[in-house]
Amino acid sequence: MTARRRPGRRGRRLPPLAWAAAAFVLLGITAALTVYGALFRPGPELHVRTAAGAEVLRVPLRTDPTWEIRRVDAATGVAVRDIYAWIAGRMLLTDTLTPRLDVAGLGDAVARGEIRDDGEGGHWIAHIDAPVPDDVHWLRVGSERMATVLVHGAREYDLSETHPGERLRLEVVTP
Repeated sequence: MTARRRPGRRGRRLPPLAWAAAAFVLLGITAALTVYGALFRPGPELHVRTAAGAEVLRVPLRTDPTWEIRRVDAATGVAVRDIYAWIAGRMLLTDTLTPRLDVAGLGDAVARGEIRDDGEGGHWIAHIDAPVPDDVHWLRVGSERMATVLVHGAREYDLSETHPGERLRLEVVTP
């Protein structure tokens, strides 16, 4: 019994150079899609909302997963800077800068982190790395006189200007 040829096939094979060219094109398309996905895929965002759920602000965290809350302590009038980060799917308080340890908001738990000189006569509590409960930070915004500002990179968002005295919910939303 002899093998039958299928109609329409000539029995020619692609030369090795054609296979190499096809593989090269396929590899290029795969690389382009990978780069596109890495550059344009949405990353985590910090969402700031009112207690009623109205959106106040969205801050993309894809390239810089850290942000800072600058506030003035209402009882003492002391400026405090709390630094947060989104690390491995958790919101963490990583550092606090304050001129006085009693207004750092850490209570008697000074054993958290490392206390350093901030270079301006105050204290820098570094490496606190305290998880924020339920990955949601509730923030009471100060008046314009006791400003509360969210800082991300070079951008500053004055929350006291737009929502003085309100409770705001800060949480990271991932795609």
